[in-house]
Amino acid sequence: MHNRQRVFPVLGVLLVLCSCVLWEGEQMPPGTPAPTPTPPQVEEAGSHSPSIQGRLLYARGGNIWLRQGTTAERLTDTGTATQPAWSPDGRQIAFVSRGESYSDIWIMDADGQNAHPVTQNRSPARERTLEYVLSSYWAYQPQWVPPEGEWLVYISHPTPHGSVSEMGVYRIRPDGSDEHRVLLLDGNIESPSWSPDGTFLAFVYMPYATGPQLRYFDPESGRVQALGPDVEGIERYDPAWSPDGQWIAYAARQAGATDLWLMPSPLNPLYEGDWSPARLTDQGRARAPAWAPSGDQIAFIAEEDGSFDLWILYLELVPGQPPRPKQAEKLTSGAQVDATARPSWAP
Repeated sequence: MHNRQRVFPVLGVLLVLCSCVLWEGEQMPPGTPAPTPTPPQVEEAGSHSPSIQGRLLYARGGNIWLRQGTTAERLTDTGTATQPAWSPDGRQIAFVSRGESYSDIWIMDADGQNAHPVTQNRSPARERTLEYVLSSYWAYQPQWVPPEGEWLVYISHPTPHGSVSEMGVYRIRPDGSDEHRVLLLDGNIESPSWSPDGTFLAFVYMPYATGPQLRYFDPESGRVQALGPDVEGIERYDPAWSPDGQWIAYAARQAGATDLWLMPSPLNPLYEGDWSPARLTDQGRARAPAWAPSGDQIAFIAEEDGSFDLWILYLELVPGQPPRPKQAEKLTSGAQVDATARPSWAP
């Protein structure tokens, strides 16, 4: 990333829930973090926590955790890791590792081994100087490009001379080669999310004049279009495609409350018809949906009793109709998971 002037971005995603703070109270090491040096920590969920199918990644306390059944295993031990994402084949995990005034995209194996950086964003200047800050990059929210996973996309910033700049979408191969910008708009882009077939990229667009809204990008045509209607007074975040590509779950904030909603995707014939979004939760502080591979459950993050925790929403699947919410259960209690890190679910 040495062809871009490095600057410090402002992540608009933090506006969703004002109490979400990245790595609060955490001291970041000046150097690049090393892979996990100690055996992982394993925690067994309480008797009231449901067992899940598949492998669910989430971030907590500056580390990546893996939930299987009722057991959670810590895969990293650096205190600087967040925003994990499974590769399409479920063999690798991309994540963000944060240093002092920069962050990089890393990859590790599914068991947490062989962690290594993909980007090299740390400035060569002397640490804790203005030159160091202004010549360091930030990279966030990695996502593998399906279906083959031959590319990673993430958000980062371009070349303005200033302390704040737009966040755009960048693409890089997992070996760190062929990095280039994919999309940059007049405003911030966040939460990139690919359709399962790799056709469209959904994302959050945060223009300077209005609140956050959903958009999708067609790489073939280069067109950016609205993803569902923009409604005054409603801010929309965190788009997530269902495994079959027919539905998009997202977070919407209105009247001071944030909950999960559902809409047909542009790959669904219903999208061109007359439809209204369906509400999935009513907790008032929910976000970051992640579909189960089976499509009949959604993991999400919600705040209750002063703690952000993992929840699971069970869905009723009805052919030709939107999935219907049944009940939601807590997966963790008092865990203080990273609310800015969307969970990632693999078989």
